[in-house]
Amino acid sequence: METSQKPPSCEYDQNLDLLLKAEIFSKVPLERLRSYALLVKRMHYQVGEHVFHQGDIDNKAYLLIEGSLSVKHSYVDKSSTHGTITQGRIFGTLALLADTERLFSVQAITAAMCLILPRPKGLSELDKDPESAKTFLKIITDRITHWEKNCLVEAASIESCPCKYGVSLI
Repeated sequence: METSQKPPSCEYDQNLDLLLKAEIFSKVPLERLRSYALLVKRMHYQVGEHVFHQGDIDNKAYLLIEGSLSVKHSYVDKSSTHGTITQGRIFGTLALLADTERLFSVQAITAAMCLILPRPKGLSELDKDPESAKTFLKIITDRITHWEKNCLVEAASIESCPCKYGVSLI
């Protein structure tokens, strides 16, 4: 008798499996994740298609399931690429807390698929469990701090950082 696990068979099972593997949902009770797995949607993007544009107001986070995405920022008449989002990464998570203006555009480099994580239901789920809400906020705070540490290392010093101070001081 073989004991190997079968891969998730339907989209719901696949969604639940993806959510269970995502750090941001690691402390959310399984029953809440099960209901959330029913609400998430999958979106396919062709090469060059935008997930969102700089300046958009959004209330969703995204989990990249397949492909790769480019992160770009424009200022006046200058556009620059700031990195690549790779498979398995969640991005835009601050929008799960409040409507957020997107400061970057995210565009498909290859054919891509994202799991769209809506905020309204996500917040109401957290409202039902204050401990999960605290954990969720801690994970987001840790992600911001980790990001800022990486920025400071890349900038080598705060003097070369254009903002002169970081987001964690807000």
